[in-house]
Amino acid sequence: MPLEQVQRVAGAAEAETADHVAATLIARARAAQAGWGALEVGERVRVLAGLPGVLLGNIDRIAAAIVAENGKPRAEALAHEVVPAIAVARHHLDVAVRTLGPSRITSPTAPYRSAVRTHRPYGAVVAIAPWNLPFLIPFSQVLPALIAGNSVVLKPSELTPRVAELLVELITDCGLPEGVLRLAAGDGSLGAALVRARPDKVLFTGSVATGQRVMAAAARFPIPVGLELGGVDAAVVLADADLEFTTSAVAWGATFNGGQACCSIERVLVHADLFEAFRARLEDKLRRVDTRVDLAPAIDDRQREIWRQHVRAARECGLEVRGGDELPGRKITPALISGDAVTASTVWLEETFGPVVAIAPFDTDEQAVALHNDTEYGLTASVFSADVDRARALAGRLHAGSVAVNDVAATMYSTPEYPWGGVGRSGFGRSHGVDALLDAAWVQVIDAPRGPAFGPKRPWWYPYAPELEDAMRALAAAIAEPRLGTRLRGYGRAGHQLLTMLSRTPKL
Repeated sequence: MPLEQVQRVAGAAEAETADHVAATLIARARAAQAGWGALEVGERVRVLAGLPGVLLGNIDRIAAAIVAENGKPRAEALAHEVVPAIAVARHHLDVAVRTLGPSRITSPTAPYRSAVRTHRPYGAVVAIAPWNLPFLIPFSQVLPALIAGNSVVLKPSELTPRVAELLVELITDCGLPEGVLRLAAGDGSLGAALVRARPDKVLFTGSVATGQRVMAAAARFPIPVGLELGGVDAAVVLADADLEFTTSAVAWGATFNGGQACCSIERVLVHADLFEAFRARLEDKLRRVDTRVDLAPAIDDRQREIWRQHVRAARECGLEVRGGDELPGRKITPALISGDAVTASTVWLEETFGPVVAIAPFDTDEQAVALHNDTEYGLTASVFSADVDRARALAGRLHAGSVAVNDVAATMYSTPEYPWGGVGRSGFGRSHGVDALLDAAWVQVIDAPRGPAFGPKRPWWYPYAPELEDAMRALAAAIAEPRLGTRLRGYGRAGHQLLTMLSRTPKL
């Protein structure tokens, strides 16, 4: 079945058709992976070495595709997707060999053996990507998996398939063998079928509800999964924070991409001494966001309805809502929500995924930490303070995978050296950094003799000698000894006991 036909059929609603398409895609990806995975990591890096240049040469083409399908401003397409993708490619290609290449392991408890630690590809990987960063997120899923030796079937959001098609084209044009990267265009039913087709690993980025279904389906086999899910991310603003800097950071962090980012700021915790001034200044800056040019629209009517529901719920429970007015083109004015019961409201507890932010005061660092951590999510957070050391210490107490001091944590996703991922309902597994490459492979340890192919039989083989227990106690004491010199002497004594015992008790 040619790729074009697979793409057309993949949108069909019938489960049987989706299952057939998925099975075909996985089978072909697995067949293509055999040769690709057999290459050394350095050889795979050489095949993909031209990728940063290819992306640079197509920078305007990629940005135009993102704007056309997603609707975000061109500046955001460049700054948040294309440039970071080039940086991710450069980073992964630079560090892949030393990260995934073989390394030797020795142990003083087995001086006659030596092991090699290697990283092996999983095989055929399914990557299911969302629409909000339609180029960077799938790129960050696909590239480390390919470098690690996997083949990949990419299932993008049905709302942004052409961006994904361009992504596959550009990577494949670097010289990737045919079939190692495949595009599966379709809706959620195809994604579910791809998991049922039993790939060797699933990478999913999207909502918590869908991520739970992916994990449950994968657990039947089981298939390892990596999940990057939602967040109700917060900024913690201490009393000594710079008012102008911090309100500008929060205004952008709450509304970039129309607030449609798992790492956008949806909650703001402000010290009581700064609260009123901060709220007034933030409200002013949100009001001055150019909604015609700078604010991305809701991706579809369903997403805009969630914004409406959350704003309406805030008004109905008596909270103060500034903004949130309907605009043409699936937009609303950025909304700032506050009030005595805000920390019990929908906008505080659930992900809005829109230009809506809730704000609440706190009195002490302990209260700020408790308020922040009173959520099942844990993707990103920000801490703002003139005392960087204090802010860093407080950041270490927050339940979040990435915490930025005096910046918006979303910018950390553009830094390819930083591992990215969450805890709790925000998922697990990491993209970016060396962790992304390590997550794309499983570890194999191969142990072999250091000297002759066959040495003496092991002292702990049958029959057990009466002295074995004493020898094991001596070995345990040597291992537990904190002083290196004493420990090494202990290993020598234990080894001598074992060899003496072996000479007295022939083994089976």
